[in-house]
Amino acid sequence: MQKIVFSSDSLPSHLSDKDRFRLWRDMWMEQLGAAEIRHAEDKRFATATEMRFLGDLRVGLFETTTEYYVRTRRHVANDRDDIFVGFYRSPKPQVWSVADREMSLQRGDGIAYNVAQPCRSFTDGVTSWVLASIPRASLLKMVPRADDRPVTRLDPGNSAVRHLERTIDFLLQSEELDADPALSRQAGVALADLIVLALGAEGDSAQIATARGLRAARLREAVAVIEACFADPALSTDMVARRIGLSRRYLNTLLLESGRTFAERVLELRLLKACAMLSDIRNDATKISDIALAAGFNDVSYFNRRFRARFGESPTQHRGG
Repeated sequence: MQKIVFSSDSLPSHLSDKDRFRLWRDMWMEQLGAAEIRHAEDKRFATATEMRFLGDLRVGLFETTTEYYVRTRRHVANDRDDIFVGFYRSPKPQVWSVADREMSLQRGDGIAYNVAQPCRSFTDGVTSWVLASIPRASLLKMVPRADDRPVTRLDPGNSAVRHLERTIDFLLQSEELDADPALSRQAGVALADLIVLALGAEGDSAQIATARGLRAARLREAVAVIEACFADPALSTDMVARRIGLSRRYLNTLLLESGRTFAERVLELRLLKACAMLSDIRNDATKISDIALAAGFNDVSYFNRRFRARFGESPTQHRGG
């Protein structure tokens, strides 16, 4: 997965603030699209951009102190024809105008728009977005009416919208995708499925996208909760299901389809933690029962049996070795 990361901190420090802004603008117009951009004169110029490519799709993080952003017919005439889905992250509102529609965006609002549409925006403060884009032609095959309106405000009550925002964040932070092309392609398919569901896919398209993208996103969130909380002896499927808004039965089905049950995942994580603690000389004075408890086991005999079955030796032997 190709990745681009840039910060204004990388610009030559000897340049004036105005020159730093101009240099950034010239460097990034190819990626961000041609536009008229004006920097806030009363603020020191700062920007940070991260962009990751998954085939024809991309996800990005964009933060800047620029106030005005305008794309006219001249700018969009020869630009790419993508649908952008964005979630606004700034503390101050942004005023958006596309065609004859104007809206005020607050932190957490999500929109979808065709990047080939002229638009303008104003922000009194830092502009911050997380974004995903998909080629318009690919999207319209799944959601024929996706661009009937020049800009669409996404429904925060739609579970696909919520999963889409969290998936964009996840993809921006997932370094392991860089080294695995197959995993990157799979992530791109899941991202596309969530986009089409967020934009109102129906019929067969919705069924396919739900079976792939939405289920994959829900599984990822469930596994993330398990990995964060496995050392809590009270961890249960009920707790995980409540945390991500699923039924226990649906959660168990997701985990079973992934090839490992809830109990198998939790046991493996606890055993690996205990093994790591036993291997650390800083824990030589710690009782094995306390290590078992710290890893999430509340029964030392059970811990000893499972440890031997997993590693071929007792906790005491492992520590001694």
